[in-house]
Amino acid sequence: MMAHVKTVVIASDDAHLAVRLGEALERLDVAVATLPRERALRADKLPDAALLVADAGHDAREIIVAAERRAAGDEPVPVLLVVERDAVAGLRLPTSTRADFVVRDASASEVTTRARLLLWPGEEASAEEIVRVGDLTLNLATYQAHVGGVPVEFTYLEYALFAFLVTHPNRVYSRDALLKRVWGHDYFGGARTVDVHVRRVRSKLGPELAARLETVRNVGYLWRS
Repeated sequence: MMAHVKTVVIASDDAHLAVRLGEALERLDVAVATLPRERALRADKLPDAALLVADAGHDAREIIVAAERRAAGDEPVPVLLVVERDAVAGLRLPTSTRADFVVRDASASEVTTRARLLLWPGEEASAEEIVRVGDLTLNLATYQAHVGGVPVEFTYLEYALFAFLVTHPNRVYSRDALLKRVWGHDYFGGARTVDVHVRRVRSKLGPELAARLETVRNVGYLWRS
């Protein structure tokens, strides 16, 4: 019977967090194993692991490098990153293996949902969660973008801004409106932050798609469908 149960490995040195994650994951009827963070990251292989839930803290780069190293060695293991809120802005998910994230204080139901999408990828997105525009594919369930089948390495906020505009096409949004919709009402940075992120998004899309992300002078931005 146990041979048919998927194993989820939790990589964390925080015993309280590991217990909380384990309780959430056990709702999925999976076997849960906990490893010290360093041991899980240094291991070239995680035998029988169907998912790695990794405590990334304030900086996920080391975990991302380990995930991509395993994928390059034909040992791809999906990764659910657990990050602090201040790490979300610059977060880049791995592109060589399935990945998602939750913030450290996420509810048990959110942890369970995100883990389920990674463990059973056939259920990861409904038709409504896939957006296609020419060569562009956006997966709204997994925060991933592909152009011509090639993954686009957006940070979380680059992706969030782009996905918002693509899913609200042909409508102009001011910089202030985008700050509220994407960054949130408690963000106190300047509106030029939007300009910087739009510039980065365009640079990663290629000229044809970038041309659809239009600047409306003295107003803001729109995505032309």
